Amino acid sequence: MKNLLYIVIIFSGGLSPMSAQVGIGLASPNSNAMLEVSSTNKGLLLPRVALTATNNPAPLSAHVAGMTVYNTATNNSVAANPVYPGEYYNDGTQWQRKTAWSEKTTISGGTIAGDALAATILDVPAATTSGSISTITLATLSFTLSKPSLVEFNSNISAVFTNQGISQGSAGAGITDNVVKLCTLYYSFTAAPAGIPTNSVFGLSSLTYINSFATFVATGNFYLVPRSTLTLPAGNYTLTVNGAGASGTAFRLTFGSGNRDAINIRATPIK
Repeated sequence: MKNLLYIVIIFSGGLSPMSAQVGIGLASPNSNAMLEVSSTNKGLLLPRVALTATNNPAPLSAHVAGMTVYNTATNNSVAANPVYPGEYYNDGTQWQRKTAWSEKTTISGGTIAGDALAATILDVPAATTSGSISTITLATLSFTLSKPSLVEFNSNISAVFTNQGISQGSAGAGITDNVVKLCTLYYSFTAAPAGIPTNSVFGLSSLTYINSFATFVATGNFYLVPRSTLTLPAGNYTLTVNGAGASGTAFRLTFGSGNRDAINIRATPIK
């Protein structure tokens, strides 16, 4: 009878919930952690699973907020919810991929030295109708995104205003007509995956110039900064950087004559 009582006590103790912290590789785990692992030559190996899509919990039976796994599969059959090898956590409604700094890609720019544009001239005729504007392509860049990405477009491009047909620094270049001149820079895709508009303006940056003095006042280069951040799907892209001008009187715009012109594009995978 005494032995039976001991057995009951042992089993009862074994079924009691444990409230103490667990330490692996150390005697005193942090009091704020239920589990602390310590090692100087080993790592923590997450469960390796094959996810099918970010909106599908499989191989789990349901989305569980805080769940963390290492995905071994590449599956982009669901274009809006692809998965790629890497560490994922679940936010309770879908899988979110943890992006490493090494996956950030500089598509263009990213250096201090160098000048991204050669001087490009746009002679703008006097506008004959409201909204009349002249445009020119300053640069064309092609790139490929291997994963859906957040893409940042951030450029710095110079512009100089002179009389039409006369180059900067030449006799008669200075504008003295007291008429507003408009200068604009923007981006546009000429080729992109399905669902991404082409030949549409984005990242617009504009300035106006007027000389109200009877004599020309030298100004040097103005700098425009076209910027935009887009969420884009994987695929091939062709991007143009464009300049434009308009006024009630003719004038010349010279883009890229400065020495600090830059076209910066950076992509960060989001899936």
